[in-house]
Amino acid sequence: MTSVSTHKYARHAQRGILAMIFGGAFFVFNDVLVKLATSTIPIGQLLLIRGLFAITLVIGFITVTGNLKNMKAAIKPIVILRATCEVMVTLTYITAIAQLPIGDITSIMQATPIIMTILCAILRIELVDFKRWLAVLIGFAGVLLITQPGGASFTVYSLIALASATFVAIRDLITRRISNEIPPQIVILTTTIFATFGGVILGVGEEWRMPTEVEFAYLGGAALMVSIGNALMVTAYRNADIAILSPLRYLVVVWAAGTGIFIFGERPGLAAIIGTILVVGSGLFMGYREQKRSRLARGIDPHLG
Repeated sequence: MTSVSTHKYARHAQRGILAMIFGGAFFVFNDVLVKLATSTIPIGQLLLIRGLFAITLVIGFITVTGNLKNMKAAIKPIVILRATCEVMVTLTYITAIAQLPIGDITSIMQATPIIMTILCAILRIELVDFKRWLAVLIGFAGVLLITQPGGASFTVYSLIALASATFVAIRDLITRRISNEIPPQIVILTTTIFATFGGVILGVGEEWRMPTEVEFAYLGGAALMVSIGNALMVTAYRNADIAILSPLRYLVVVWAAGTGIFIFGERPGLAAIIGTILVVGSGLFMGYREQKRSRLARGIDPHLG
């Protein structure tokens, strides 16, 4: 790399890193507002109201960025497939977060890269060497410590959270197949519409009521938080390599632990703390390996900088 291109790369990487850090924070803030709302509002109704707020915000953003002309891309099969998977992510995640401590569910969701590695090996998308398999096993041990199957703290919602992490991994694999020519706002719009419709289906058996002003504020705020979080994530992945960003996703555990302690008064047990360290550690190792491989591919000495 020339000095000019290196400087440009570093500037974009810094922008991506900041977007990833704050994007994770906004997703946790969304989780906090959703968890507060689930204590009084049925899940289906919650998804519908939050979805309508989010759809309005995304359409406004699409209009401002001049991407209305690309709306036809919203019905492409690959975009619809991703949106369908997102429905399962949303339904399982909202169901789990209503019952689990926010720190626990966030830690369980960090198993996504581990699950993705397993799927890549099974589907032969890429080769997985011994060191990555070892990281997967350590991360899986961490997940077991967090969920504690057979223990007093284990519930079916722990499995639902793990299912949500699995759907996230599948969704992300599908996302890799979507052409860069399709604006991310269009993908987000299709996803939001499908998730909102999922709320309607889920709400068929629920007893809905008129939310209070405070509840509307929770859901409107959640829609804003998740929309900003999505926009920041798009910014992150457009400016920095995945290998650089992957380790940073684990900072969300810190955000979640802080909100869980100070807002909900949650105190994680020793096993959950050790499990979280194992999951995050295995993910950081895999992120380091990817970063090293990325630097080698660009002809940069992996031992420098």
